[in-house]
Amino acid sequence: MLSNTEEKVLRGWWQSLVLSDAELKEKHLHSAPSGHKAKLKRAESVDAVLMQDAFRTLWLSLPEQESHSANDMECWAVIAASLVHVSPGYQDGIAAAAGKKPEKSDKSLVSEMRFSQLQAAKTPDELLRTLRRLLKLMKGKVEPLALAKDIDQWFSEYHHSGLVRAKNRISVKWAMDYYRAAK
Repeated sequence: MLSNTEEKVLRGWWQSLVLSDAELKEKHLHSAPSGHKAKLKRAESVDAVLMQDAFRTLWLSLPEQESHSANDMECWAVIAASLVHVSPGYQDGIAAAAGKKPEKSDKSLVSEMRFSQLQAAKTPDELLRTLRRLLKLMKGKVEPLALAKDIDQWFSEYHHSGLVRAKNRISVKWAMDYYRAAK
């Protein structure tokens, strides 16, 4: 679970990548170096994300790094590589945003079959690949911290799968949010 400090660091890091210079100035933040966002978007795997300057900037900004494990680092890499595809100004989590029906349509923004690929992701690279596809389809219209928390929960279950009750699993939460939004 992300701490308040981690959320604050993550939001500032993400904003430095996606907000305009005027918006950043208003928030007293600095723009990320040019190329950081593009290089994260092009990183083809979680391992490639780990080698990017933009990820290193985020990782080194997090509190208590010495207590983080390699598993935590992998989780943060997926968070970083996913958030560069998120647009500012939206409030929905990924499942609710995917399940919403566009105006004058009776179909969800993301098909049930495509969405089920997210729920079926078995490895961090599969998760990242699927998240990127969904975020592209949805034009990044999700709330960044909600997405980060979902990714964090996915990793928690990935490393400790037997310890989570079925009703509390991220795949169940995603299905419930998707179908509620699709009504």
